[in-house]
Amino acid sequence: MRTLRLSVIGMAIVLTATVAMGQSGTQRREQTHFSAEDAGVQHAVKIPAEVMVILRNDERVRNALEWENLKPEALPGSWFSVAEVHLGPPHELDYIVAAAEGPMVGTNISPFWVVVHNARGYKLVLALSAHDLEVGSVRANGYRDLKTYGMTASTITTVHFRFDGSEYKESSEKTENIK
Repeated sequence: MRTLRLSVIGMAIVLTATVAMGQSGTQRREQTHFSAEDAGVQHAVKIPAEVMVILRNDERVRNALEWENLKPEALPGSWFSVAEVHLGPPHELDYIVAAAEGPMVGTNISPFWVVVHNARGYKLVLALSAHDLEVGSVRANGYRDLKTYGMTASTITTVHFRFDGSEYKESSEKTENIK
């Protein structure tokens, strides 16, 4: 009887460990680094219709649509790659949008759009072009700080952004020579 009980306990431990490993294996780690070198984002999701409306109203997107002789309603979703991130409260899903293909893609630089989603709906809180965009762990007004990197042949510029309660604003900038 003692051997049977130990066997049942042993099987329960193995089963629990297997289930736990399986669950952790299916959870994706949230992407925190985005680069113009990448062809889109990791674990891209479908662009919410409300985010497409925001993108249609962006000046860079409107210029690209005009260049391509497309109406805003015909904006190709394939031009963008979207990642879900948690910038604010854990129960709110926010989005980082990166150019993926077409006229929005640049050389050594990419446009990025940061859209938060809260009880009031979707809101564009930052739009910029950079080589890299990084999501930090430090928070201001409940939202994670952002950092961008831009590079030339001889310098690297790092710009920090903090959430001011309504949108992301530049908080510091530093340019260093490449050695």
